[in-house]
Amino acid sequence: MNRIKKSILGVSGGLVVIILTTAFIISDPKADFRTHDIGLEDQFSLSKITTSNAELGAFKASLKFKQMQPDRPTKEYYGIKVLIANNPRVDMIFIGVTSNLNSRIEIWNKNKRMEVRELGFMNKMTWGATQTMAVEFYDQTNKKYKGKSKVKMRFYSGTGFFGDIGTISFDLSDYGDLSEEKAIGVFAKGMDSNILGNIPNFTDLLIWKNYLSFD
Repeated sequence: MNRIKKSILGVSGGLVVIILTTAFIISDPKADFRTHDIGLEDQFSLSKITTSNAELGAFKASLKFKQMQPDRPTKEYYGIKVLIANNPRVDMIFIGVTSNLNSRIEIWNKNKRMEVRELGFMNKMTWGATQTMAVEFYDQTNKKYKGKSKVKMRFYSGTGFFGDIGTISFDLSDYGDLSEEKAIGVFAKGMDSNILGNIPNFTDLLIWKNYLSFD
């Protein structure tokens, strides 16, 4: 019996080592841009970021997010915004999470909301805890998915290795050329009105230019 227990423990230990080693191997390289403090008015242009990455037409951004539970019944929406130049059909993409526990994407053009997609959380969000939002974006000029454009988000706690809180993606291919200048910022807004409770704490913005994570 003791021999069986030792064998089980040995197998379990080996699996843990394999999992941790794999996670290390596929982890993202050092970000091209980093800033700790982020305000709602800040915008960071991709064209001003230098990189040695070669995956043209793609980027990744992540940040730390902390928000207390709203003390009012109105719905709120928080996350990362992507500003896109010289496209007649879309100039702003909001992607993030809502106070009623959904992942959400909004496509905007000329101050008008064009499309919305929502998906309920798959795991529990802890209000007041620090969590991570990570957004990946590629346009039709990238080689891996040539001719296609897409944006996706992961919302998770810790490393996210053992499960996400929420995820969402949106195929942008029908919106045409998205390869022009882009900038990244953050947002927090009321969904039913202009009233917003506490402004979230956004920190530690990281940007990888010309880069797509392992998938």
